[in-house]
Amino acid sequence: MKSLLPTKSLSPRASRRARPVICLAAVFLTMALGLVSFTIPTAANAEPSKDYEVVSEARLKPGMVIPEPTGPVVLTVSGRIKSGKPVRFDLATLESLGLIRYTTLTAWTTEPAAFEGVLLSSLLDIVGADPAATSLNLTALNDYEIPAPIADGRKWAVMLALKRDGEYMSRRDRGPVWMIYPQHAYPEVGQREYLSRWVWQLKAITVER
Repeated sequence: MKSLLPTKSLSPRASRRARPVICLAAVFLTMALGLVSFTIPTAANAEPSKDYEVVSEARLKPGMVIPEPTGPVVLTVSGRIKSGKPVRFDLATLESLGLIRYTTLTAWTTEPAAFEGVLLSSLLDIVGADPAATSLNLTALNDYEIPAPIADGRKWAVMLALKRDGEYMSRRDRGPVWMIYPQHAYPEVGQREYLSRWVWQLKAITVER
């Protein structure tokens, strides 16, 4: 069926004049799209947290198989987690979750100290903590136990510290794992109600309720 609308083709001379205009429009469109993609933030180029400094990026990420420990076990996570059985971490595997650093006061140090370790939230993500769980049970080497809300690790940059002022912490120095709260950024976590959660010589975390 023939079109009822009249058609008109460009003459060769008009076609040649139109080509530079079309090319110029294409260039401007490309530049505009490039500018948009540059200004939209993504997870890859998002601004890092101002509460801490990233020391190393994560090599072990959620969904990946957690390797069996080849060195001394420094932390065990159990309870309502994806595997359904305890997951044991040696120092190297913990560090593969990605390391952060911040300097903060504590109730047990006379001067601010630079702590380096793993975000509690990263640990919970890697073991697949039940999203419905609300509490953690923290256990120290001397069997001291205390509950702590999971929300602490989601709200603040709570750290499982492995180093203090650049040195791995021994048991005598409250290591090898010390749960540290970012008091430098949120002074309220240094108040009495939170101090019991700053568990040093931490050996086990149980995801509960």
